[in-house]
Amino acid sequence: RGPERRASRAYLCRVFARPARDSEVFRHFYSFARVTADRFFFLAGRAAEVPLTVVGGDEVQRVVDCGKAGIFLAAHFGSFEAARVVGPQLGGIDLRIVLDQQQGGRFVDMMARVNPEMVSRIIDSEQGSVALGLTIAQALKNQEWVGFLADRFRLGDRTTDCKFLGDPARFPLGPYLIANTFNAPVICAFCRLTEDGYEVHCEVLSDAVKVPRQNRSEALNALAARYVERLEHHVRATPYAWFNFFDFWNTANE
Repeated sequence: RGPERRASRAYLCRVFARPARDSEVFRHFYSFARVTADRFFFLAGRAAEVPLTVVGGDEVQRVVDCGKAGIFLAAHFGSFEAARVVGPQLGGIDLRIVLDQQQGGRFVDMMARVNPEMVSRIIDSEQGSVALGLTIAQALKNQEWVGFLADRFRLGDRTTDCKFLGDPARFPLGPYLIANTFNAPVICAFCRLTEDGYEVHCEVLSDAVKVPRQNRSEALNALAARYVERLEHHVRATPYAWFNFFDFWNTANE
């Protein structure tokens, strides 16, 4: 549709620092279609059929080996399913993902048909703040890592402005607030597209988040800014893999 094409073109202009060609906009949508199709392989337990390379696994393994579950940050970048597959390879990360089941209803319905067990691993972000907090707390207590797509926020979320691809944009603070509450580690997985498959770059954002009350806001904002800096690094390396088809900077990301 027109709005998505225009958003794609505007985003690619930012990355390339020049007008984007029609063929590049097409390639952006083609990459999204390819990742969407690959979801069926990951959800159907056929991940071995999709070439997948892990970068930085040793660094993350060090944190996982400490035995404390934490926060797993991904993005609308490449395939979250590919990043999720990496979890068991890194010391058996047992991952649950926070998603708005209503907004992603069609995808969740598809998951239910292909992999019902995976649907049971979703934590519904719309269940109410108290219930959501209790669910996340119980998951961490059960040694389950809690995953967020940290480049998108919901109406009512606490946010911070971070410079991203040249201009400020709003990003959620929730994952870092939760990590601070439970003194939890934070790891990131950025999934680059390759010619044949995926390259999952694993990075440790913090071994354990615990900041003093007097400078909590500044410290958590800085943590979010560091995540955004790493996201921008990977987006610039593989720009066709970032899938936000709306005006990320000017529509309040809602």
